[in-house]
Amino acid sequence: MDGMVSFLCFADAMTDLVPAASADLLAALIAGGDSRLVVDTRTGTNKYLCPPAPAPDLLCLSSCTASPVTARGFRRAAGFYAALMATRSALGRSQALEHEYHQLSARLLGYFGVADIAEAILCQSGTDALLAAATLVAKERPGEPITAILPAATETGTGVPLAVAGRCFDGVAPGGVSPQTLGSPVETVEIPLRSADGTPREDGEVVAAYAAAVSAARGRPIVYLTHSTKTGLIAPVVPPAGADVIVDACQARIAPATVARYLRQGWPVVVTGSKFFGGPAFAGAVLVPTARWSAGYGGDALLHGSGAANLGMVLRWIAALDAIEAFGPMSAAMSALLKNQAAAIEAGLACNPALQPIGGLVSAGHCWSALPSIFTFAVRDPANRNRLLSATELRPLYERLARGGILLGQPVSVGSFGGLRIAVGARDLLPDAPDDGGLARLFLALKLETECTRTG
Repeated sequence: MDGMVSFLCFADAMTDLVPAASADLLAALIAGGDSRLVVDTRTGTNKYLCPPAPAPDLLCLSSCTASPVTARGFRRAAGFYAALMATRSALGRSQALEHEYHQLSARLLGYFGVADIAEAILCQSGTDALLAAATLVAKERPGEPITAILPAATETGTGVPLAVAGRCFDGVAPGGVSPQTLGSPVETVEIPLRSADGTPREDGEVVAAYAAAVSAARGRPIVYLTHSTKTGLIAPVVPPAGADVIVDACQARIAPATVARYLRQGWPVVVTGSKFFGGPAFAGAVLVPTARWSAGYGGDALLHGSGAANLGMVLRWIAALDAIEAFGPMSAAMSALLKNQAAAIEAGLACNPALQPIGGLVSAGHCWSALPSIFTFAVRDPANRNRLLSATELRPLYERLARGGILLGQPVSVGSFGGLRIAVGARDLLPDAPDDGGLARLFLALKLETECTRTG
């Protein structure tokens, strides 16, 4: 099956990891989301090319898009699932699930060190969490027109502009019910963060563009401060005065102290456990400043299926928090490791003339979160070396690499062409990661791919 095994084969293989593992567990782990989690039985993967079970032989440099669950995280989720299924009464299961939901929320707040200033709402995905945050903020002034100002969708995701406007972003929502609108008319304004040649725009230029959009806004302007886009950018670095702010930190490439600073300014912060931290796809959360929560949010805590009844979401957050809590105590020592990884990636890209590195985050300090951890590169057209392939043209290469056991961040549009992404996440920095992060394997595969394309 071209390097990928079927969904049922994964269920059989799991008996080696967790004796109680079954197709029911795997089905539960990917439940409570939308079409992005659906597993294609022909390939055994979802739309991100991730299997629903641990894939120890798959080199995952894809945390900017999605990663399969780790073996350790899977065991944690499987243990809870087995205990839950052993509970005889439906009421007992419901109570156990609700208790776990609140425990996970408390642990997430504990990692960020904000339990005294924030409440947490767990959601199916980062996009769902942005929808929840937008809904909560809109309810503060019912019916008032809103202008949502955010980076271009190429840097955030095609569903993000729809979510912040309260619109359905993935066909039909979980349970067959379309998400409710925000109760206010919403206009979206997307700010480009790159020039046509892929170069990031200067911070001051981007800040000015946001300020102009706020000045021209009809109704209430809400700026989405994106702390790490798909390619690692932060925009705007300074939000315009006079706008409310929601922080999109879905990549989770952010220090707890920065999250706390944003919350103290009254800004909700959206995070995930499924990007930098490498938990299974679809584990989002909104961290809401306590002051705003107390003003009337409490009754809206369980929005759009985001509550304790969502077993799949709870299982995914169990797996994600395993990685988060493993990373937390070691984070202070991660800067040197990340710098070494970055140097190796830059050297690997420079050694292949068919690859063109694309600018991303500029190092802005010594903390791991201030260093680049997403590295975007374009690929030259073998028929015209002066032309860079589009995101659509890169898709076959991305899929061939995945079939060969190497998963990168999926192709994105970068200016007038496309880019693939090498993402370093927490699982690549922890002690049990490969010594070189698997980079030698990646660059050999890219060399073979580009040489084959050039000669074939």
